[in-house]
Amino acid sequence: MSNITRRQREIVEFLLEHPHEVTAGDIAVAVKVSTRTVHRELQMIEQWLEPLGMRLEKKSGTGVRIDPGSDDLAVLRQQLELNEYVEFTPEERKLFMLCILLDESEPVKLLALASDLKVTVSTASNDLDDLEPRIQLAGLKLVRRRGYGVKINGSELAHRMAISALALEYLDESDLFGRQAEQGVSKVSSKLLEMIGHEDVLTVENALWQPDIEWLENIPERQYMKLLIQLSVAVVRIRKGFGIGRSTQQDKKDVGMPLHVEQKVPEYLASRLCGVLSAQLGLEFVGEEQAYFHRLLIEIEQSIHSSRLLPVDDLVLLDMVRSLTDRMQQKTHYSFHEDRLLREGLIAHMEPVLERMDDRQLIRNPLLQQIRKDYESLFEDVKQAVREAWPNTDVPDEEIGFLVMHFGASIERLRVLKREIRAVVVCTSGIGSSRMLSSRLSKEIPEIRIVDSVSWYEAARIPKTEYDLVLSTVDLPMDKHQYYKVSPLLTAEESERLRHFIRTTTLQREHSPPPEADSRTTGRFSDPVGLEATLIEIVQIIGKFQVFPLDNQKIGFFDTAYAMCSVLHQSGVLNNPEEIARLLEEREAVGSQKIPGTSLALFHTRSDGIHSPSITLFQLTEPLLRTPEDPTGVSHVLLMLGPRQLSKESLEVLSEISALLLQEEMITLLEKGNRDDLIHYLSQELAGFYRSKTEIGGIQT
Repeated sequence: MSNITRRQREIVEFLLEHPHEVTAGDIAVAVKVSTRTVHRELQMIEQWLEPLGMRLEKKSGTGVRIDPGSDDLAVLRQQLELNEYVEFTPEERKLFMLCILLDESEPVKLLALASDLKVTVSTASNDLDDLEPRIQLAGLKLVRRRGYGVKINGSELAHRMAISALALEYLDESDLFGRQAEQGVSKVSSKLLEMIGHEDVLTVENALWQPDIEWLENIPERQYMKLLIQLSVAVVRIRKGFGIGRSTQQDKKDVGMPLHVEQKVPEYLASRLCGVLSAQLGLEFVGEEQAYFHRLLIEIEQSIHSSRLLPVDDLVLLDMVRSLTDRMQQKTHYSFHEDRLLREGLIAHMEPVLERMDDRQLIRNPLLQQIRKDYESLFEDVKQAVREAWPNTDVPDEEIGFLVMHFGASIERLRVLKREIRAVVVCTSGIGSSRMLSSRLSKEIPEIRIVDSVSWYEAARIPKTEYDLVLSTVDLPMDKHQYYKVSPLLTAEESERLRHFIRTTTLQREHSPPPEADSRTTGRFSDPVGLEATLIEIVQIIGKFQVFPLDNQKIGFFDTAYAMCSVLHQSGVLNNPEEIARLLEEREAVGSQKIPGTSLALFHTRSDGIHSPSITLFQLTEPLLRTPEDPTGVSHVLLMLGPRQLSKESLEVLSEISALLLQEEMITLLEKGNRDDLIHYLSQELAGFYRSKTEIGGIQT
């Protein structure tokens, strides 16, 4: 039987002291680690318990407890006494080895490494074999020579980026700010905290908040933490005498930094930041270091202040998500396309993942084994769907595991009905069967409230305003949309079919709640102001929608964009057609905005020179963006514009319209170019989007 680490032993002992369910948060407080660490450790503990015939019993919303199986917990206590704990798991051991090598400037003897890690030289050598691909992907090189030792070679820029990436992957906010470095921290986390200068993080953070760096307030939490770690790592490396030097184009390429960035952040901000840190920490920041700090600020600023109008403007990515959702819907029969949270979650998740896969970076998923165990069938469905939807993309199982979590969460949302359903139960087999069915319903579909259990003779005389659905164990002389036939046992398969019937039939017959229902049972939002703002945006955007023919013969991209912007300038939508056309040209240079498999393109941008959101369709006389690979080019352009400062409601509506571009009906209507038909279609779809925001469970919550 394998050993466990000291921290895993502490968690097991805590669970033994608390035989009833406890949450991961309770364990985290007791053991003085983050909840993310607890989840990681519970996975390893479960593997350790398995040979003992025990397991971890997890209940959603309640917590976790040890299920001793046929034995009692005394057996486990005895095993703990006999078992010696180890300092590292195999994964932690490799990570600690990597930290040592990244932190050292001189070669380390393999024997010394093995001794520090309390393993044999052979095990240490095998660990280095496993680490080498990861080191190469970081733009570094692992050097191993007899008599010389082991060393990681590469630029200082690559070293800093590798250390920052490790810290961002394995540490979280509670590690940085929640406790002293020596409190309840594993040896690996302690080493990482040392490498990022845990004691100086708050000093770096305070220095970062200069009065004229207002855009810091808008940085997403993950990006802010990344910047803070990168700056802190730089401070540590400078203190140890590792200067950044002059970074070459190849250095930047090796670590995945953009080769060209637009300098919208004044250089004096980086200079002032270095000046404050120099005074407080007693360090000298040479010109190259100030340039490095400047570049870090630029990259973060660019992630916030861009001319992108839509949260996601990569139509190829949108098409990949739609294709995967299609396959999963076919396999599972869940209406995944109805779940906008799923679509948004997949898009946000897949953007960085595709970049990592393109760069051949390792994707780590410490929960993979547990996901496979808990979602065995769904895992296989997702894996097969990915192969079918993305045949030319090699997706590792670690990433499949993350996708499974998105679809698993969506299934839970879709299974919840949008409001209480009042049901009359008709059962001719006697009161026992009626009670059995009622009991099964309350357990399987708690949103159904049984208003009465009666005979068919009595049910036929109940006013229809007093119930939403009739459930019967026999066929009834009623319209098929008014009742649903089930067995008294109500199997799991039947309950899913019943849920589907209620969503697609019962709830579609009426979109308003029963007269006597209040906001607690209907799931109405308590934010009428936000809903009204959404409705106003829908009405205004659709109301201003126009279709224009555009003669663009023998002119290029910029002139075509300028001609489109000039039309909207005359309509009062924007100020400077040339400026907006230039932004559209810059966006096209990043990547094609053509909708895959069509002759349509979505051009979009935002700017202070645009007064209000607008969408306009242009029909070109000459195809645009033709290439040898794509001789047909683009004949129709949907131009979507918005002001720099745009409300959340406007962004939601514009994002919803962009998602419709992947629907065949929308594409057909755009190619035909009939304004009335397009407005009718958009009105229907956006009305459904608005309606979904007023209901719990399906879409916006």
